[in-house]
This record gives sequence, C-alpha cells and structure tokens, in this order.
Amino acid sequence: MRLTATASRQRTQLTLPLGGGRPGTGELDRRARGATFRELPIRQALNSPATTKMDFWTLNPYVGCEFGCCYCYARATHRYVSERHGVAPPEGRTAAEAFERDIYVKRDADRVLLRSLDPKRLAGQPLLIGTATDPYQPAERRFGVTRSVLLALARFEGLEIWLTTKSPLVARDTDLLVELARRHRLSVCVSLISTDPGVIRRLEPRTPLPHARLRAVRALADAGVPVGLLVAPIVPGLTDGWGALGGLLAAAREAGARFAVGSALRLARVARDGFLPVLEREFPELLARYRRRYGWRDTPGRAYLAALDRRLRTLQGIHGLPVQGLRYAG
Repeated sequence: MRLTATASRQRTQLTLPLGGGRPGTGELDRRARGATFRELPIRQALNSPATTKMDFWTLNPYVGCEFGCCYCYARATHRYVSERHGVAPPEGRTAAEAFERDIYVKRDADRVLLRSLDPKRLAGQPLLIGTATDPYQPAERRFGVTRSVLLALARFEGLEIWLTTKSPLVARDTDLLVELARRHRLSVCVSLISTDPGVIRRLEPRTPLPHARLRAVRALADAGVPVGLLVAPIVPGLTDGWGALGGLLAAAREAGARFAVGSALRLARVARDGFLPVLEREFPELLARYRRRYGWRDTPGRAYLAALDRRLRTLQGIHGLPVQGLRYAG
C-alpha cells in the first residue's frame, strides 16, 4: 500500500468547511528519553459508568502516556492522580509535560481485577481498555501490565471488550487476543488519523508511523482477531478530505480491518490547551478558521458533524468497509 502522500496534498483536496509522593508512588524506573515511572497502588481496576458518566466500564493499565498526542483529552486525569498522591511535576516541567514524562504504573491491576471483577455487575455493558492512556505505550514493554490484565480477563467469559491502541506492540499479544475473542465479544481498534507520516509527526510526534500500525492490523486480522480502525480524531481542515479519509479506509481494508469507527476532533479545555499551540505553529493558516468554527465549544458544530457523517457513509460504500457510529471510541 502507498503511504507517501504529503500533508499539503491532502489539505488541497476538498475538506469539510470550518465555518516526591505518598507511600506507594515510588519511582520504578527512569529512561534516558526523560520518562519516569512510578508505581500506583489501586483498590479498584475498573472505572464504573457511574464514575465516568459514560455508558461503559473502563480500565487503564497506566496513567499518563509517553505518546503525548497534542489533542489528547486525558491530561486532567493525570493531574488529578498526581495531586491526590502529592506528586508535583519536577522543577521546570508543566502539568501537561508531566502527563507525557511521569507515568504511573498499575502493577497490581491484574490481581485486583481477578479479586474484584463480577461479570454480572457489568450488566451487559462493554469494558473499554485504553480510553485515557494507551495500553501499549512504550512502558508496556518494560512492565507488561496490559498483558497481565488480558491474561486475567481470559479467566472469565461472556464480556464485551474493546481494546484501543496506537501501537503495533499489540501484535505481541496476538495469541492471547485470539483466546479472548473465543471467550468474549472482543474488538481491537488500532487508532490512526492519517496515512501521511508528515501529519502524524506534527500532531503525534512520538507515536508509531502509519505503516507500522497497519502491519499490526494485518497481523491480527490474519490470526482471526476482530480488528478495525479507529479514525479519531478526524481533524477538520487536515484529515477530513475525501482523499485523506478515503485513502485511510482503503489502507485499512487492504490490511484486513473488519470495521472503522471515527469521530471529529473535540476541544475541551485540556485538549484545546494542547492542540491550538501546535496548530498555530504547524498549520497557522487554519487557526482563524478554528476559532470561528469551535469558538468555546467542544465540537465543530452540528452542520460539520452531519456533513462528516455523510462523507464517512459515502466512503463506506466505496471501500466496502463498515463505518460504525462512534459508540465507544471517546
């Protein structure tokens, strides 16, 4: 598959209009690239719908994420955990930077899950892994918390599980995911917003490149794991063009994806603080349009969302790849 289109070419295609802590948080490891890892003691492995105000349960093996995508909405969660445990960002490091460099590791998540999980309590609601931080971020190579959680879930049956990641490291656990798909209703979502490496490097400077993620889709698909593409966020003016979205769905289909889910960029305060400075630096020609379209709203507005939905459904027909409404993707 060809993944060499430039960001400028994609933008010229028709795009939609934008009218020192408490005990238990001791340091576990420190990397040359600047990340520090701390153990986070937990009493519960799952977050209930009553807690998240969502219609699903969540589980995040880590708090904080080295990928540090500029549009990420999860930095507030990291700040809350840090304040709760009395861990201040190192001198000269902002709370936003701490999200990417000070990673909390839930090393006991599997044992807590085995002790506390009651499938009946989920009452048919899905369990999402990786809603706030990537479960296969680089820390997973060192600590293996995600794999231990999946091993724990393999001792149960009958759950609906959605696993989301930007990392090809997910293919490491192909054998385990095959077993989980046999025991549960499993869907693996590989997250990718563009096939253009230039766009990825400017918005997600530390994430794996598109070809690596699509290889992971192929590996999982070849093993029979239900895998699809999470196209989120779709960035107005950058990744929402016919060619950009169509090329992404075509690449996903070629890699063996069974489905695709997608949603437009949301700009709640935390995401806005991370995204808009990058937009101003990397794509300054779009800044005024974003200010008009988003204003102080989280979304780009009903008209844009309706147009985007029509575009996705049209591309679904062209590429033969179901584009489901984004029920669980964030």
